[in-house]
Amino acid sequence: MSGLIVEYVPFAFAAFLVAMLTVGILVPRVIIFALRVRAVQVGGAHHGLGRRMHDGVVPNIGGIAILAGFLMALVVGSVIGPSLIDAYRVELLAIVLGGCLMVLVGFIDDIWEVPAAMRLATQFLAAGILVVNGVRIEFFTNYFGSSSYVFMPELVAVAVTLLWVVGFTNAFNFVDGVDGLSSGIAAIASMSLLAVALQFADRGASVLLLAAIAGAALGFLRHNFNPATITMGDSGAYLLGYVLAAVSVLGALKVTAAVTVAAPILILGLPVLNITQVTLRRLRRGQNPSLASNDHLHDLLRQRRASPRVTVLVLWGATLVLGALGMFLSQTPPVLLIATVVAAVLLIALVSFLRLAEVDRETRLGATGPGTGGP
Repeated sequence: MSGLIVEYVPFAFAAFLVAMLTVGILVPRVIIFALRVRAVQVGGAHHGLGRRMHDGVVPNIGGIAILAGFLMALVVGSVIGPSLIDAYRVELLAIVLGGCLMVLVGFIDDIWEVPAAMRLATQFLAAGILVVNGVRIEFFTNYFGSSSYVFMPELVAVAVTLLWVVGFTNAFNFVDGVDGLSSGIAAIASMSLLAVALQFADRGASVLLLAAIAGAALGFLRHNFNPATITMGDSGAYLLGYVLAAVSVLGALKVTAAVTVAAPILILGLPVLNITQVTLRRLRRGQNPSLASNDHLHDLLRQRRASPRVTVLVLWGATLVLGALGMFLSQTPPVLLIATVVAAVLLIALVSFLRLAEVDRETRLGATGPGTGGP
């Protein structure tokens, strides 16, 4: 296993770094473009049956920068280690194509609003691209019989895969409600899944995709931590949710140890838990589950007088605990598990503090500007 990690390290690190730097460089330019075309969210404005909880006018098409960083990382990784992705080259291209489609419909929705039925149809189309190219859930763990797995009929496998990809894509979009929450969750989840993928041969495509997502999410968090200068919008949330769902099917689910099948479910568990409780609450009230309202986990925490930053830290912590449990169940070596947790904490703390330092600098410059009583 250690040989696999050594082989993947330069490949993964290059993709991670390229994605993070590309997103970080592009976000200020996307902000300028968004303000020019009025692609913004207004804080306090009505949204469905709820309200948007951020302050001020914030650009909402950050998914463009995330997609650019993600694609640039994939190109660089493909050049550095072409042999490492050969086993899943078709599947990799399918995920890229589906991800671009998700960004397109999300981008249009961020600016003009797309009917829910059309968004759902596009999501199923993107998920169908995966299925026809061999990315599908074909078995489930058998905890009670003599065999480790039970393989599903083809039609059932197709249906389960479509529901998982579309369901998780929307589940991830549902957690994008507080500055920095979704980008931090994406970084933690992708790094945890990356630690799982590193343990197996022929997982180069998964390693590349997860390293690219982790880098893109952290690069975006640099500008998205509270108070955010930009949000990822549906374009970014759809991309991150779709790729995480697809990679969990592509790599982490198709392993030899039966217990490892539970790893992606745990690692990606917080968005699933959130959308489940939201759906049940809205159905109990007789409301349409797809109609926005302030009843997500982050909303419930804030109603208990938690600040936006405390809310984000609590939910990041929950995601990190679930990620550690997922890695533990996948029999990740303790050194790799601990290194992943420490790296996630340090990297998220670093980019968050960079954002806070920027806010502090802007505040001090404003305090000493014209008309403030300075010399």
